[in-house]
Amino acid sequence: MLVSLAALTIAAPLTGVATAGSTDAAVASVAAIPVRDSVLTLLDARAATTSLAAGAPASLVADPTARARAEALQASRATVRAALETTAEDGANGTRAAVAEPQPLFVMPLAAGNYRLTSAYGYRNDPLGRGRSFHTGTDMAAPLGTPIYAVADGIVDYVSVGKDGRSSMLIVLKHEIDGRYVYSWYNHMYPDGLYVQEGQQVRAGEVIAAVGSNGNSTGPHLHLEIHTDDELTTTEPLTWLAEHGAVDIGSL
Repeated sequence: MLVSLAALTIAAPLTGVATAGSTDAAVASVAAIPVRDSVLTLLDARAATTSLAAGAPASLVADPTARARAEALQASRATVRAALETTAEDGANGTRAAVAEPQPLFVMPLAAGNYRLTSAYGYRNDPLGRGRSFHTGTDMAAPLGTPIYAVADGIVDYVSVGKDGRSSMLIVLKHEIDGRYVYSWYNHMYPDGLYVQEGQQVRAGEVIAAVGSNGNSTGPHLHLEIHTDDELTTTEPLTWLAEHGAVDIGSL
């Protein structure tokens, strides 16, 4: 077929061998090919409808592997065409980018370098001379007015005087973490050092208060508690923050 087309399109104009009738037939044959058909489609269609033995030289017909090679070539063309069609349909615009779920952010309540730990979570001798008792939080001594940051996203659940044995001013934030509610408690601020109100939504790292020394306190510090349920169950705050990958505010 290719030889015939070459003869009509190249040899005939140069030599003048082709007659007007043969030229018209060639044009009609080419015009009959749909514009959308590719060369691969045309060749495959011709190969599928033409007997190898009918139009092939005797030497090719005598070769027992010729048909197998022809069929393999046709299959290869079909594979290439399918790949091209898939690429056209699933190009860059059709590719879905993987979207990672954002991880919750946890932040330390005071900036690094601005505090020192003065009283750990657990049993201790009360600094006010009230005997041995269980300390339900961690004390972080810092200068008056030092910013206090929300340790995680949440809602302000309580802002007022101390309750449940906690003195002075108290802020409680309610956080939903892994389908459970967890509460962070911030204690010993002065009234003018409270920067949020009940019902307000806060983000991790947002300034919610300033360090004070209000109530049962021997010096300016933040008393931080983490409650893991609604029953006032506490856990070691610094360990809990470390387990959740809390970062320093300076790294944000």
